[in-house]
Amino acid sequence: MESAIKNGAVAVVANKRLRDNCYVVEDTRKAYSLLCAELFGNCHKKIKLIGVTGTNGKTTVSSMLYHILTMNGRKCALLGTTGYIHCGENEEASLTTPDPYEMHRMFSEMTECGTEYCIMEASSQGLMQERLYPLSFEIAVFTNLTPEHLDYHGTMENYCEAKKKLFTQSKTSVINLDDENAESFLSASEGERITYSLKKDEADFTAKYIRFFEGATDYVIVANELIHRVKLQTPGNHNIYNSMAAVVCALKCGLSLENAANALRSFYGVKGRFEILPLKTDYKVIIDYAHTPDSLKQVLLTLSDFKKNRLITLFGCGGERDKTKRGEMGRIATFYSDVVIITSDNPRHENPSEIIDDILKGTEESKTPVYIIENRKKAIEYALKKAQKNDIILLAGKGHEAYQIIGDEKISFDERKTIAELLK
Repeated sequence: MESAIKNGAVAVVANKRLRDNCYVVEDTRKAYSLLCAELFGNCHKKIKLIGVTGTNGKTTVSSMLYHILTMNGRKCALLGTTGYIHCGENEEASLTTPDPYEMHRMFSEMTECGTEYCIMEASSQGLMQERLYPLSFEIAVFTNLTPEHLDYHGTMENYCEAKKKLFTQSKTSVINLDDENAESFLSASEGERITYSLKKDEADFTAKYIRFFEGATDYVIVANELIHRVKLQTPGNHNIYNSMAAVVCALKCGLSLENAANALRSFYGVKGRFEILPLKTDYKVIIDYAHTPDSLKQVLLTLSDFKKNRLITLFGCGGERDKTKRGEMGRIATFYSDVVIITSDNPRHENPSEIIDDILKGTEESKTPVYIIENRKKAIEYALKKAQKNDIILLAGKGHEAYQIIGDEKISFDERKTIAELLK
C-alpha cells in the first residue's frame, strides 16, 4: 500500500480503514472489477457476452461457437485457455478468464472494432475471485463437473458453488442434462433454461442416430419441430456434447439450425485437443490437453474404439495442483491403455519423482506395462522408438502448451517440434 501511495495513488480501496483517503468496501475483488469496468467506460454493456463453464469442454465449446458465428458473418471475440482473439489480434492467454483490467481493456477495443459477441471461458477461480463481476451474460453454458482444482476449492461442493455463480448472471442457461449436477445448475439459473442430452428424451435437445468413424462423428440433433444431421470432423461422445452446446447457443443468437450445423462441417478441432499430428509414420501420434481423470478417460475411450494395435499413453501430472487426482489418472491410464509411460508435466516447485510416485499408487493392481521416464523429451523419444505399425501414441496433459514450468522457470517445450526433431 505504501509503495502505491509513493507511486501516485490518490486513494486506497480496502475492506477496513487503513489511512486517510481510504474507501472501505465489503468486497475488494468486486470493487476492483467495478473500477476496471468504469475505467474503460463500461464497454461490456455494448457487447453480447456468452460464458462457458464446466470442468471439461470449455475450450472446445467456445471454439466451436466462435467458428459457427464467424462462419455466419457475426463479428466475434474469444477469450479462453488457448488465447484471446479479438479485433484481428491473437494474444497469448495469461489466465483462462482474464484479470478484470485486461478483460475490460479488451472489451474497450472490441467496441471500437464493432464486435457483436464475446465468447468467454469462465473458470471456477475466475468466478470465485469476482473477475466476471458485474458482467451480464446473454447465455451461460454448463458442460460437466468432475473433480478438479480441489487444491484451491477444498471440496466438490465449493467447486460446484463457484461454477454456479455464472448462472445467476445470465439471461439464458444451457445445461448438459446428463451430468449428475445438472439439477443443481438448473436451480441456480435465474433466466430461461435450455437442456441438451445424449441419453434423456426429456431434454430440449437430444442427439439421435449417432455414428462414429475414425476421426469423425455424425448424429441427428432433435428438438420439437427442429431436426438436422450434424457432421463433425472430431470424434467421440464428448464432442457430441460440445457441439450440441455450441449449436444451442448459436440458435439463441438467431441462427438457423441448418446454418449452425453446416458451419461445424468445417471445424477441424482446437490445437492440443485430440490433435492428430500429420506424420509420415505407420503409427499415429495424438496430442490432447487431458489433465483430469474424466478428460483422460474420455479421450482413451474414444481411441479404444478405433485402435488397430496398441494404445500407448504418455502423461504426467502438474505440481502444486490437486494431488488427489494423480492416482486416479494412473488407474485410468493403465485400465484403458496397452502401454503406459509416466513422465513429468509442469512440476513447478514439486519434486517430479514424488509426483510420479503419487501416480503409481493407482497402477499397483494393473498388469499393464508401465515405464517411468521422468524427462519428458526422453519419454517421447522412447515412445516413438517402441511404436509398432498401427499403434496410437497419446501424449496427454500438455495440449496447446508449448512450455514446461520447472521451478520458477517457464522453459520452451513444444511436443510438436520435439517429435519433428526426434523423427529426423
